[in-house]
Amino acid sequence: MRYKFFLTILLLTISAAVNAQTLKLWEWDTYKLKFRAPDDLILQKKDATIYEAGNGNMYLDIYPRKGDNLTYEGMKNSIIKWAGDLGLFYKTVNASGDTQPIYIKNLNGYWGCAIDGTKNNLPATVLLIVNPNDPELSFYIWINYKAEYYRDAVAVLKSFTPMEGRSSVTKQSKTVVKHKKKTATTPVF
Repeated sequence: MRYKFFLTILLLTISAAVNAQTLKLWEWDTYKLKFRAPDDLILQKKDATIYEAGNGNMYLDIYPRKGDNLTYEGMKNSIIKWAGDLGLFYKTVNASGDTQPIYIKNLNGYWGCAIDGTKNNLPATVLLIVNPNDPELSFYIWINYKAEYYRDAVAVLKSFTPMEGRSSVTKQSKTVVKHKKKTATTPVF
């Protein structure tokens, strides 16, 4: 009996390790934003309008917006509208029992809200955060992933951090690779 228990634990540990991706620090200097994401993400586009990357297991899109000056109620309405525009299926209460949108009081200095759901039969989360150093700047974040990469997706979402000592500026960056597969749409207001 004890042997079966330890064997089960060992197999679960090995399975989790096989499905885990190595996360590295990524920075978007244009908006003074840093976060952790899989080290094998392929950067599709990085300019003043979008940060887009994916690797077959996870897709991450970040859309900055300036000038919204969002209150929590405004943020809640914006993320619900964006989730609807994306075709994100979600329930009023998520699997953890949280009412959606989920209010986030402090995410490494950011504040915002999130909605967990599914799109194309894969888990997805939309996250809307406001920059504490520049309250006019907000980020609409889309992450879509294979179910076995849930822990990695949560680690990515929890890692967004403003870069210290610098204010955000809007400047054009060079596009690295032409986008081939679209996983999310730009927020429409």
